Amino acid sequence: MKTEQQMAIRQLEEKINLFSSVVNGSFLSTEDFVLSNTHISTDTFNLLLPISAHIQDQQKVEAAIEQMQQQQLAFSTWITQSLLHPNWSNIMQKYGLQEVERNTIMMLEHTNDIDQRTSQSLTIKEVTDDQTFLDYQHLFIELFEGSPEAIALNTYFQRFSIERLHPSTRMFVGYEHNKPVTTGLLIETADSYGIYDVITKAEHRGRGLGSDMFHYLLTQTDNKQKCVMLQASNDGKHIYQRAGFQPIGEMVIFE
Repeated sequence: MKTEQQMAIRQLEEKINLFSSVVNGSFLSTEDFVLSNTHISTDTFNLLLPISAHIQDQQKVEAAIEQMQQQQLAFSTWITQSLLHPNWSNIMQKYGLQEVERNTIMMLEHTNDIDQRTSQSLTIKEVTDDQTFLDYQHLFIELFEGSPEAIALNTYFQRFSIERLHPSTRMFVGYEHNKPVTTGLLIETADSYGIYDVITKAEHRGRGLGSDMFHYLLTQTDNKQKCVMLQASNDGKHIYQRAGFQPIGEMVIFE
């Protein structure tokens, strides 16, 4: 597996660990996989992440999946295409886990050349208090409106502690005319930055507000020599390529 893909896996591992700890969840790390368990039935934040193609201890993998299922906790499995060998494919099939999505893993080598332009209409604030956090979570949950996941996420954010959020993790809300319309998340790890959760309120999409938030996140990297990782849908990857990001792999998601 390429070094860049290993960095992307480490980046995601750090994210799910952090977002489990802020709700007093648990994090299991083995030589084959890591598993974040928030103890809430959310497949957004309960993630099984394989880190080895050839499983060394299949019983441990199956025990972890069975425990989640027995506790009726929704979770998702994120596997890079390079790790999706028959070992993992067979386990997904055995436990009825279906492929639901594929994302392109993309990387920008550095942020030296990112200009400091500001949005014409967007005021961006970092989440540091109860009000900005409330605005962030409302926009996030709105993506899942009307689904069981929305109920689970509401419980998740009620247990979320900003005080426990690591300084390496920065959440942002973009406001237009004092109304929250977009979000963004930037995480720094030892060897990279990760951009996540660039979300725009449905009725405000198509006007470049998400792009403004995305560009702003790129300007917030303190170490301009570090690479930046993200995962893009088929629709989004062309936008990120125009910003200089290059595809380095594919992430397959099972639920």
